[in-house]
Amino acid sequence: MKIRLLLLSTATALVALPAHAQDQMPSAEQTSSQPAANQAFGEIVVTAQRRSESVQDVPIAISAFNAELVEASGSTNITSLNGLAPNVVLQTQGLVANVPMISIRGMSTADPDPNADPKVSTIIDGVYIPFVSSTMLDLFDIERIEVLKGPQGVLFGKNNLAGTINVISARPTDDFGGEVRLTAGSNGLKQFRGKINSGRFADDALAAKVAVNFRDYNGYSRNVITGNKLNGANVKSVRGALNYDRGGAFDSTIVVDWLKQKTVGPAPHVLDNGDPNWDLLPNEVKNDIRKSAIPFDPIANTESYGGSWTSNLDVGYGTITSVLGYRHLTYVTRGDFDGLINPVPGLDVGRDFSGESKSGELRYVSPEGEPVDFVVGVYYQTDKWRQFNTVFANPAVTTLAQLNQDTESYAAFMLVNAHPADGLTLSMGGRYSHDRKKYDIASQVFVNSNQISSFQSSLESSWSEFTPRLTVNYEVTPDVMVYANYSQGYKAGGYNSRGTIPENIGPYNPERVNAYEIGAKTDLFDRLLRFNVAGFVNNYRDLQSSVTKMGVVRPENITTNVAAAKIYGFEVEAMLRPTSNFTISTNLAYLHARYTDFCADTDGVFTNGAPEPRQCGPAEPILINGVPNGTFSVPTDSTNLELANAPKWSGSIAADYVIPTSFGQVKLHSDARYSARFNTWGRDNDPGYYRKEVVMLNASIAVAGHDDKWKLTFYGSNLTDQDVISGAISAGATPVQQFYQPPREFGVDLAFKF
Repeated sequence: MKIRLLLLSTATALVALPAHAQDQMPSAEQTSSQPAANQAFGEIVVTAQRRSESVQDVPIAISAFNAELVEASGSTNITSLNGLAPNVVLQTQGLVANVPMISIRGMSTADPDPNADPKVSTIIDGVYIPFVSSTMLDLFDIERIEVLKGPQGVLFGKNNLAGTINVISARPTDDFGGEVRLTAGSNGLKQFRGKINSGRFADDALAAKVAVNFRDYNGYSRNVITGNKLNGANVKSVRGALNYDRGGAFDSTIVVDWLKQKTVGPAPHVLDNGDPNWDLLPNEVKNDIRKSAIPFDPIANTESYGGSWTSNLDVGYGTITSVLGYRHLTYVTRGDFDGLINPVPGLDVGRDFSGESKSGELRYVSPEGEPVDFVVGVYYQTDKWRQFNTVFANPAVTTLAQLNQDTESYAAFMLVNAHPADGLTLSMGGRYSHDRKKYDIASQVFVNSNQISSFQSSLESSWSEFTPRLTVNYEVTPDVMVYANYSQGYKAGGYNSRGTIPENIGPYNPERVNAYEIGAKTDLFDRLLRFNVAGFVNNYRDLQSSVTKMGVVRPENITTNVAAAKIYGFEVEAMLRPTSNFTISTNLAYLHARYTDFCADTDGVFTNGAPEPRQCGPAEPILINGVPNGTFSVPTDSTNLELANAPKWSGSIAADYVIPTSFGQVKLHSDARYSARFNTWGRDNDPGYYRKEVVMLNASIAVAGHDDKWKLTFYGSNLTDQDVISGAISAGATPVQQFYQPPREFGVDLAFKF
């Protein structure tokens, strides 16, 4: 509590905004050759409304990050940015290594199965990514990352319930040049990043770029059964881009990428729940969070490739833009989901996935400066995938499932901005979305090699929704803007992959949100201080979440519509620049996240139907393949459960100081990221699921030549060596398993530009 009060008082005194590197970010249309003077006042250009405009002119809460901020703390993937944007949590899911957990304003998703569309949409170079397992992004060759908070159901559309992560990779530059970066760090980190730009060629019509990234990391945990390291990764990735632009009305850019990642882990720390098999774990793993006892080394091997093709045509009165996207993903994962070494096998779960996605968007953006301007467009996306699941529940029971799904989505959208008076803008927009899913499942259950149950289902459902947005914003002065915004968000329904009986497959229905936001964005005292504030209320209904239902031989985690919730809070961001060389940045966030109607059976214990405390509905008979088995599911009032990954208080503070020298500059960076205690699971309030209150400290010092032609950076993360979980889970009646973030780490990074 003392730590929290200290941080909050500091944040109140300084006011708050993400780190200073964000304030030096060029737009997608600018190149690395842009004069630094143009960025002197920290203009951040974003495309949150499908136009290039200053982040201070956009009437929604946005946080943005660029490569400089990432480099300052030695970050490697998107989870390294956790804590730098208010009310945004970026962590690993825990149980499956290639799955991130992204939470915006208390609404999160971390289901590793492809059936579960993410609540937060990820857009890479204009292309929606439907598979959550392909969004654990290595941060290389990135121009910027925009975090758009609240539902963006008009302009970004598909399954946009809580916000959008909009990733823009670096574009080819007009001049020839390149960069080489070598990194070495704790726990065997070795990384090579290289990039080369061709400059303009073919009569200045074309420019190309190729970037590569190779990262090897041994990991920071050990499996005492096999003796091998866990939480390690080997990553190889390549990104190329080709831009066509003769300086006329038409330009076009193709971006393609390929990634292959092999991950070993995770490394669970298993808590005692009274299971006698917990006593059989080696004593060294009971007391050491960096050691695990797993019968085999869990793996997640992922390969992904795809790209985007964006073209713009100036038609004289506005611009027509087309964005075509393709994404292919394969992965194989194997994990031990019970956290125990007896029995063997025990919840040994394997997934073999292959899927692809295709999308197209066509939009028209009218010119600015008119009494009325607008964006109008159409969108189409389809994906298909197949997955084979193998679950060795125990030595006697095996479950096999073959899953196939085809999804088709299309939408039409429009946003109109009217300017009836100087400084006043009235916006009205909406999006009509239609989603259809065809789902096939074939499930078999074996006991002692004898098949005791099987079924096949071919299912199809579709859903349609109109999501509006209304906004009023007013420029009180050129440096002060206030706004109010109402919007709706929607995420389509779907089917379950973990059901062993038809009753557990679904479909479940869409979930929806009504969102309200008011705020102000200001640059004060001749831009000495930037001060932004936002308050919001989000009312969710028909929330999709997991509950435990009985399957053929054991309880199963099944997604269904379980609850309504109300989430409200505020965010304060600011940046103070006492001198041109010194920047203090900080943010402060408050979040109140509670269920308002949650009547379901969440404990996975099935009874004879006798009344239970807090019972809120009639007992429901358990059906196995349509036949009652004599037990009942008793729904109870679960509104006391805390939403997952929704800390009540969070914030950060950063300081950056640049010292000019005869050879270039010395750059000093430090940041502290605070989060109150919060539940990482959201299905139970057991203390084992909670991440503790913590302040994470990071720092770096860089020595750079003129124009950053060379730079040597020394960095440290988690400097006080905090033991902090990224997540915790329990698979049915198994013990709670906690998954920990890295300990204190140091590294050195050497970069050359030419």
